[in-house]
Amino acid sequence: MYRSIFIFFHLVSLVFLGLGWTLDMLFIKIDLDSHFLIDLHYNLFNEKRSVIGTLQTLWEGGHYWPFILIFVFGILIPILKSGLIFYLLLAAKPIRNGLNWLTAISKWAMADVFAISILVAFLGAGSMKNTSAVLEAGFYYFSAYVLLSAVIVFLLEKWLKNQAGTNS
Repeated sequence: MYRSIFIFFHLVSLVFLGLGWTLDMLFIKIDLDSHFLIDLHYNLFNEKRSVIGTLQTLWEGGHYWPFILIFVFGILIPILKSGLIFYLLLAAKPIRNGLNWLTAISKWAMADVFAISILVAFLGAGSMKNTSAVLEAGFYYFSAYVLLSAVIVFLLEKWLKNQAGTNS
C-alpha cells in the first residue's frame, strides 16, 4: 500500500516538474524613464523565461557553460533522481547502494533552486531602479516539485530502512 502512495505522489511531483520546466519562471522588465524637458518612458526589455526556453537561448547564443550547468542541475539530476525513486519502489530487491545514491543525488538537486533564488533575489530586490522581476507559475511548480520530491525521498528512506529492519 505504501508503495502505491509513494508512486502516486512521485507521479504528481513529476507533473509539477514538467510544468516547472515548460511554464515561464520569471518575467523581467527594464524601463528607462527620462524627465529631461519632457517626461518619456521607454520599455527597454520585457521577457518571460522558462527553463526550456532559457536552455534553448543559451545554446543558440553559444553560451555552453551556463547551458551545461542548468541542464545538469535542472534537467538531468531530477531525471536521475526520478529513475532511482522508481527503481527503489518497483524493484523486488533493490541494491543497497540505491538509497545512498538517491540521497546523494537529492542533495545536488537543490543546487539549481539556490542559483535561481539568487538570480531572482538580485533582480527583484530593487537593486536597479527601473528593473523589476516577477515570479511566474513555472517557478512555483518547480518549487512544488523540489519540496514534494524532498518529502518523498525522506519518507521513502525511512520506509525502506524500516522494511530492511523487519526483513532481517
